[in-house]
Parts: sequence; structure tokens; C-alpha cells
Amino acid sequence: MSARILLIAAVLPLAACSGDIDLTNASIEEVASATASLEKPAAGQWKTDTRLVSFDAGADKTPMAAAMRDQVGDTSITEACLTEEEAAKPLFGDLSTAAGANCRFRRFTLKGEQLDAEMVCRNAGGETLTVSQKGHYSPNAVDLTATVRRGGVAAQAGGMVTRITAKRTGDCAEE
Repeated sequence: MSARILLIAAVLPLAACSGDIDLTNASIEEVASATASLEKPAAGQWKTDTRLVSFDAGADKTPMAAAMRDQVGDTSITEACLTEEEAAKPLFGDLSTAAGANCRFRRFTLKGEQLDAEMVCRNAGGETLTVSQKGHYSPNAVDLTATVRRGGVAAQAGGMVTRITAKRTGDCAEE
């Protein structure tokens, strides 16, 4: 898995502190435009700690759901090199599949280094996926709580909360 995916895939696109943004009921494209000129994550070696804070599988009783419940409280630590090329990519490149999934940001607020965002996606059957993030972001560090909730179908209703902390620890090692 690439360093960019490790840093960004589990979270909404982030922007740094070169301006305040306060959007409501915004499309992915509108948020992308509002954040286009803001700093991206710094290239270099990154260490990311991801902790599953809570998990609710709703009515899902499958072995996969049970395995996720057993991971509550666990932390996984990854280290990866974010190259200059990866760091330069548009922040919203990883959400290209969501763009066609009827997704909108209920809110996207970035004030200084504080992020508060919530995106809701709805499919044709009325099912929803809500992804929220709150926390701190700078080009060299991330400390966010991400909440994912599913709704619309009783068997799949539920959600999880994840705490993500990442920091740039230096330059990438020569290969």
C-alpha cells in the first residue's frame, strides 16, 4: 500500500492552515476547489498510528464483524515514505470513486489547523454512508478522530470510530 493511501485513504481530504474554509452542503468538487491552493502533506518518512476506538456491526453477525469487534482498542503502527510525487497529487484524487456516489459534504470547516468535516453518500436504495472527521491537521502532523456510520438497511447499520495520528519523522531512507 502506498504511503499516500496510508496517510489519506482512511480520512477525508485534508488541507493546511493557509486560510479558513467554511462550506455547507458542498460537493466534492466544491471542497476540492476551495482547498486546491492549500498546502499538502510534506514529503518524507511518516509514522501513522491507527486505533479502532469503537465498532458497531448492527445486526451483522458474520465472522468478519466479530473479528472487527475483537480489534477494538488495538493500535496498528505503520511507517511509510511519502514521495515528492505522491505528496504533490491533488488531495481529492483518492475520492474519485465517491464523486459518482451521490456524496456531499454537510460541512467542511477548516479554521487554522482545526478540521471539522462530514460527508454523506447515498445510493439509489436509500442507504447512506456518513464519514466525519474532527481534529488537527498540518503538513507535518495529523491527529484526527474519524467516524463512519452506515444506515438504511438494518442488517448493515452500524459504524466505527477510528483515531488516527500521524507525523512526519524525517526524510525518506535511501533505497
